[in-house]
Order: sequence, then structure tokens, then C-alpha cells
Amino acid sequence: MKILTILLVAFFLIQPAQVLFADDFYLDSERNSRTLRFEIDNDIVWNDDSGFTNGWSLQYHSYRSARWEDTNTVEPVKWVGRHFPTLNDENAIVRISHGIGQNMITPGEIQAGIPQDGDLPYAGTLTYTLGWQNFNRQKASNFQISVGVLGPESFAEQFQKFMHNDLGFGEPPNGWDTQRDTEPILNLGYQYAYCLARIGRYENGWAGQLAVAPSASLGNLFTAAELILAVRFGWNMLEGFNTYAAPPGRGFFHAAYLPKPTSASPHAIEFVLGGRGTGLAYSVIYDGSLITEDDRDVDRRGFFLTAGFGIYYHYYDYLSIRATIQKSSDLLKTDAIPDPAPGRNKTDEDVSFGSLIIDFHF
Repeated sequence: MKILTILLVAFFLIQPAQVLFADDFYLDSERNSRTLRFEIDNDIVWNDDSGFTNGWSLQYHSYRSARWEDTNTVEPVKWVGRHFPTLNDENAIVRISHGIGQNMITPGEIQAGIPQDGDLPYAGTLTYTLGWQNFNRQKASNFQISVGVLGPESFAEQFQKFMHNDLGFGEPPNGWDTQRDTEPILNLGYQYAYCLARIGRYENGWAGQLAVAPSASLGNLFTAAELILAVRFGWNMLEGFNTYAAPPGRGFFHAAYLPKPTSASPHAIEFVLGGRGTGLAYSVIYDGSLITEDDRDVDRRGFFLTAGFGIYYHYYDYLSIRATIQKSSDLLKTDAIPDPAPGRNKTDEDVSFGSLIIDFHF
């Protein structure tokens, strides 16, 4: 896999960035549709049930429009799109996104009634996200605001107990009475993706893209800086930018790709290889609250890496299916995590997970 990645990156780097700044973004195509997206992120692919345990979101992405004035939304949202830097590029497409989602964090020993000192506490979040997207074939800007709640009001306890106790997907979790205290969540995020190189034919042919996507997040859920480098290649693949797995409030909800023209086949397949570096400055999940008296924290690293691989299938008239795996380096420090009782599970140091994203186009 490493050899394949190196060859692909080298191949793209020696290619010119064949960028088309054509005014035709296929906005009149019958495939300029709205998208309803369901995403689930879970560590079950690594046979884990600790750290980042589960996340899900339900997202809505609007029709793509040539101007913010043409979007079907309220005037204050349009005003932000017109005035926020890089969201007002006139040679681009714009769209609005809305999303609700839940995150769940647990220690490795979920049957213990009280997690040990120094172990990861139980935590759940429930958030709503409003996003602004501006993109063309060369770049994509995404600004989003997430608001919500941490604590029992997130219903993470009820969700996990339903999955484990009622549906039998795991052992009974007994420590939710000790979860993080209630506090409001506010997070801002900005991502700027840029196409470094592209080759091939995107309509009924093989094509590829090398892109970089730096981002910054600020808030009590996730204050961090990240850098993504990703290679996409496939047949009849989307023009625009990759959709990355996005745990709510921590990732970016976006659908930054051009509509397919009606002359293109409705079928497509894509493969994605990517890497992500994350510098984490603060998160209430790991570092304790700055608002409440819940000052429990865990000994963690400030930087970790993530490698990802994905396979996507698109049926442009109706749906897209994206399956990815994300394997991270250690975030928690191994020596600082308490040893569990004999025969029980120790909290995992990494935040690896698998993701399934299903888009319905209508």
C-alpha cells in the first residue's frame, strides 16, 4: 500500500494542474439536485468499543447555485456567504448545508460502574451544524457553525444502551451515570481545499486528482488545526472535492462537487487514499471543562496522524455510497491509561474508526 501511495503521489506531482475555469458548472443539469446524507462512524471495524465509539449525522445539502442570492435560505445566511472571505468567489458554485448529529465517547471498560481515575470519561454530544460552501474545479471553501449540548441531554446514554442492551451489539454499559456534566457546545470551523493536480477525463473516462485541505476549528468541542492530503482516482468520477468522514462538530459537512451533465453515465466508482495530521489544542472531551466544575482530564498527545482508504460508488440519479476506514496513531498516552480488571478491556489509545456515508439525491 505504501508503494502504491508513493507512486500515485509522484505521478500526480509531475502532471500539470489541468484546471478548467469554464463558466459551465452544469447547474442546468437534471443532476443538480439536493442531497440528503446519512453518515455513521464507528470503531467496530477495529473490534474496539472505547475512545471515539460512535458518531452519526443526518445532513441536508441544498441545490447548487451560481450566487448566494439564488439560494433558498434566509437573508442573514446569504449575507454571511456574500461577506465571509473566500465564500464570495463569483467564479464558483455555492450551496448551504444543515446537519444534526451525535458523538459518543466511552472508556474501554464499559461494564464498570465508575471509570478509574485518569481513564477516559463517558461523554456524549448532540449538535446542529449550519454550513456555507463555495467551490469550483480548483478550490473549495467551507465555513460552518456548530451548536449543541454536552452531557445527559445528548441522549448518548440512551442510544448506546439501546444498541447494546436491546439489540445485543455489545456488553451493557454501566458507567453513564458518571458522564461529563452538561454544558453548551459552540464550535466554528473553516476548511480550504485546493486541487494540486488533476488528470484524465471526468466524463465517462478515467481521471484522478491530488488535493490538499488545511482547516482550523475553534470551540469547546474541538480546537485544532488539521492538514489533509488526498489522492482520488476512478471512472466517471465527481468533479470537485472529496467528501471526508465527519464526526459531528469535529469534521466538516460538505458536498463540494459539480453536478454531472446528463451526457455522463449515471454510474461511477472512486478510490481514495489520504493522510491527515491533527494538532489538537483543546477539547472538553479529553481536557475537562472550562465552564463547569468537571475538570477530569486524560493524559494525551497534542498531535496525531490518520491514514484513510475509501471506496465510493455513485449512481448519480439517485444515490452515492462511500465506505472508508480511518486508522490513527495514538492520541492517549499508553502509560497513563489505568490497567483494567483482569479479563476486561483497556481503553484504546487511538481514535480509529470506519465510516459509511449514504447520499440520496432528489
